[in-house]
Amino acid sequence: MVKIDEKILTERRKQSIGSKTAELLVAQIGHELYNHNLYRTFANYFAVKGLHKLETYYIARANEEFEHHTWIVDRLNYADVLYEYPEVPVVDVDIKDEENTFILTLDKEIETTTLIYNIAKNAEKEEEWETVKWLQDTLIDEQNEEEHISRKFLKVAQQDTDWVTKEDYILTSYQEGQGPNAV
Repeated sequence: MVKIDEKILTERRKQSIGSKTAELLVAQIGHELYNHNLYRTFANYFAVKGLHKLETYYIARANEEFEHHTWIVDRLNYADVLYEYPEVPVVDVDIKDEENTFILTLDKEIETTTLIYNIAKNAEKEEEWETVKWLQDTLIDEQNEEEHISRKFLKVAQQDTDWVTKEDYILTSYQEGQGPNAV
């Protein structure tokens, strides 16, 4: 029989995710909900500006963030982790102009990727291989897509053309990219 560290046995009898990895995943719930609220804030900005296709785009992005939160909640529940929802900070953002929302979006996605990579590093350290695989197959792959989309649309936002043309391209391209063969 393999000798297993008593601390590992004690933890895994309660939950199948190490305590630090679980703590980081719970914090990520709050981060994903903040992202949701941030993107809804951007949707409101574009609604007020009369750019309703960008409003629709940011509502869809917000819904994706809520979905990521749900994936984490489901993973924690599956692993029998007992937790409390983290506090979600108020969105306090100064939107300078339309282009600025796209800069802020890309920066937020880069930050999110960094946090998820940190969770994966910690899961690896705790030898939580199931969690490492789950992170790779869900959140890491998704974050690569989120960064790619954000970078792509920032370039569109920076083009020298009117916002009606930009919003049409962004929403159409985003919706087309949501199909089963999306990058």
